[in-house]
Amino acid sequence: MSKHPIAVAVLAALSLMLAANLQAQTAAPPQDSTASQDNGQSPSDAKKDKTKNLDTVIVSGSLINNAQIQTATPTYTITAQDMKARGFNSVAEVLQNSVFATGTVPGSQTPGFNQGSQTFSFYGLNPEYTLTLLDGKPISQFGQLYGGVSDFTNIGNIPMSIVDHIDILPGGGSSIYGSQAISGVVNIVTKQHMDGAEASVRTGNYSLGGGANQRLSVSFGHQFGKLDVVGTVEFFNQSPAWYYQRDLTTAAPRPIIVAAMWDYGTGGSLQGFVPPPNGCGGLSNLFAGTTTQVFRAPLSGSFCGSPKTYSYGTFINQERSYSSMLKLRYNLNDYVRLYGDVLASWQQQKFTAGIAYNWWGPNDLPGGLIEDATTHHVLFPERFFAPEEVGNNNYNGLLRQDDLMYQADLGANGKFGDSGWDWDVYFLRSGERTTDLSPLHPAAAVDGFFESMLGPVVGVDPNTGYNMYHPNYGAFFSPITPAQYASFTINVNALYNTWINNLRGTVSNDSLFHLPGGDAGFAWLVEGGNQAWYNPVNPLVANGLLWGNTGVSGGGQRDHYASAFQLNLPVLSQLTFDLSGRTDRYTVKDGSPNTKFTYKIGIEYRPFDTLLVRGNYATGFIAPDMSSIFLGPSGQYNSVTDYYLCATKGGNQNCTANYTDGVKINVLPNKKLQPTNSTSWTLGTVWAPVHNLSFSADFLHIAINNEIQLQSSDILMRQEAQCRLGQLPSDSAICQSAYAQITRSPYTGQATNLNLYYINIANEVTDSVTTEAKYVFDPTRLGTFAVQLDYNDMLKHQFQEYPGTTPINQLTNPLWSTEFKDLASGSLSWSWHDILRSTVYWHRYSPTPNYVAFTYGPTYPGAGHLPPWILYNWSIGYTPVKNLDLSLMINNVFNKMPPSDPGYRTSRTFPYFNNYNYNIYGRQIMLQADYKFGGG
Repeated sequence: MSKHPIAVAVLAALSLMLAANLQAQTAAPPQDSTASQDNGQSPSDAKKDKTKNLDTVIVSGSLINNAQIQTATPTYTITAQDMKARGFNSVAEVLQNSVFATGTVPGSQTPGFNQGSQTFSFYGLNPEYTLTLLDGKPISQFGQLYGGVSDFTNIGNIPMSIVDHIDILPGGGSSIYGSQAISGVVNIVTKQHMDGAEASVRTGNYSLGGGANQRLSVSFGHQFGKLDVVGTVEFFNQSPAWYYQRDLTTAAPRPIIVAAMWDYGTGGSLQGFVPPPNGCGGLSNLFAGTTTQVFRAPLSGSFCGSPKTYSYGTFINQERSYSSMLKLRYNLNDYVRLYGDVLASWQQQKFTAGIAYNWWGPNDLPGGLIEDATTHHVLFPERFFAPEEVGNNNYNGLLRQDDLMYQADLGANGKFGDSGWDWDVYFLRSGERTTDLSPLHPAAAVDGFFESMLGPVVGVDPNTGYNMYHPNYGAFFSPITPAQYASFTINVNALYNTWINNLRGTVSNDSLFHLPGGDAGFAWLVEGGNQAWYNPVNPLVANGLLWGNTGVSGGGQRDHYASAFQLNLPVLSQLTFDLSGRTDRYTVKDGSPNTKFTYKIGIEYRPFDTLLVRGNYATGFIAPDMSSIFLGPSGQYNSVTDYYLCATKGGNQNCTANYTDGVKINVLPNKKLQPTNSTSWTLGTVWAPVHNLSFSADFLHIAINNEIQLQSSDILMRQEAQCRLGQLPSDSAICQSAYAQITRSPYTGQATNLNLYYINIANEVTDSVTTEAKYVFDPTRLGTFAVQLDYNDMLKHQFQEYPGTTPINQLTNPLWSTEFKDLASGSLSWSWHDILRSTVYWHRYSPTPNYVAFTYGPTYPGAGHLPPWILYNWSIGYTPVKNLDLSLMINNVFNKMPPSDPGYRTSRTFPYFNNYNYNIYGRQIMLQADYKFGGG
């Protein structure tokens, strides 16, 4: 039962009726009055009709009397026409270019996790804190985990050709939508009506090379008596782009290891390198002939290296996808309509993190080191595989990801006679099935191949535990053939499968009773279903048979039930209240059930027709991640700082620089997790002082508590150091837990394994101000001009990792975050007699911390900020004859690269820029042709 008896009583008392916004997320009434951006209605009619529409949130694109038809919840809309004019290629680009997307996220140019998916971060928060919907219905989350630790929605496989517009509702929305709607709701609205057909062809190329793409789509629709049909099919193809195709990332400032025999002497401290016996002559043809012998003073000896060692990774994925959508509506009679929708998208991507992730070292041997039996020097052999050795210029090293995303619903809606009551019932199935095929190295095969160069073990040093050999240095410093590489490489598959089943019913009445300000609207919703996440572990991964590889695994299902209401009360002609509440219950076998009640109160005050003052207060939640409660044998390799060794061997000096090493992280589940909770409130205004002009400004506060986090490896390492150094009682619970969760090598004392758990522990607060201005000039002989400006400023982003710890200001502490403090965008559009049109779009990214600042802290010498990054897109369209439209679009017109940050190159930190904040795509030129056949 809920712990809020008053809230439950309110819910029970009102549980016969949900109005405007909730109805906007379900299917449309028989007459199918779908959202249009300017439907010719008066503002008051539009406001009244929003409670009747069951397909999608209606947000007017009109600039006339915008204050009349905005609501208590700010809503921002971008249409398909705007997306095209601004040069956006994907749904991900649209949302990542929103001024709300101040957070940084991984993608195709961030090696490791999520290289084959796309997401976004509003207000610098975790992507899962924003709920993403498709036609108002939930999308199944991606099977892979965000950063390897949390659930998220992949928007990289939603075809652009099906999108009519995208609505963004910032702030809490759980009282309507349930889990995840903490930082906002994104509703991707697909095409609803069409009469005739339209074919579209687009081709695009980057002026700096790589990433060439083509898109072909056909949309069609017609009404056959009582049956209305709308469909779309799309084909997309894209070539990969490689880091060596950009000047910034084509080469390191000095050679990076290709083959090296690290020499730790007889005392265990690094002395230098065992020099290659032939001066790297055998390896000189590798990496396009750039491999040479390298001397690195003051270290002794030499190694074989190339400035291009890290440059053979992809930053744009190779992709091919096929997508289709079909919508059917059948009016059974004047009071009942049957409907069904199905969307399916199959996508294949190929990509690689590069040579930096394709190497060998003897990690299977005791201590990970060997000993030369002749010199008794401790050695570490390290070998990176060149594209000539992998084969096909490293194309043979591409990982393949196949992804099938689908969503289907079957339902009916209508009216209870002429009573004024509407109803809607549907069943939804949404799912995503992803398979990876990765070229990996069986540990026995790759170790056997290279250990054969070391020769047989001739003994074990009793002082170190290292195996002793007479290494064949000549063989180690020789190239291998693609056939030899293939002898210790296999394609290893991984499977991810998620789905949602949901049965939902809604009843509503937009004229329940009359108030001085108009008719009250009310609706009630009930739903139930289940959710699943499965990632079966590959036996090779589970048994540790792959070299240097770990994986995430697990799986399970949980049931979900919910009931919600919404009441819209225009108590006066100038004053409207909007109340909503929802109870959600999640149950898991052998786990703790989660029951959560959330509510929202909204106020709209219009002192006169052209001014709206609005505000709302909302509670929200996120149910525990499926992965956090169903995780199986899972692991990853992360870099951690060893504060204990730094204190005992390094005098607590430069710990991050000198005592940070790769450690295996084992992630463990927790079925007793409780939901993450939030409260939020907004206060703002919309003003339309004159014809065709509107301004809006809104303040948003979000407070998140009981946040689920994976334990911090850094804090765990700090606590363990304090325990071992006697700063904390050794028999305390903290110390006993730290000792149990950290494994150290008995030979070197280094941390080798960490066990981390998910826990309800953190708190987070954000404050932001968002403003928007729109103006359409009156038509002139030169055409019609329109301007739009958007701006979002993060006033606060505070994160408290553990209760009692000092909150971290993520806007000023670069050691924790490099997110953007503010974003601004604008567009200037022009059209002339429906024949010519053009748009200039710009996007400004605020300054972010430089490499020194986010590596060593804001007070370290050389720490500072990079300058703002401003990109411009331009498009022009021409309609030479009726029904034919030709377009030219140029993104990043001035071919701007990320702001220069010398810290990356001096430290040789690839890819020499912050690839979470910036990209190296460069100028893109696209041509598109659209042709309409019949209808309208």
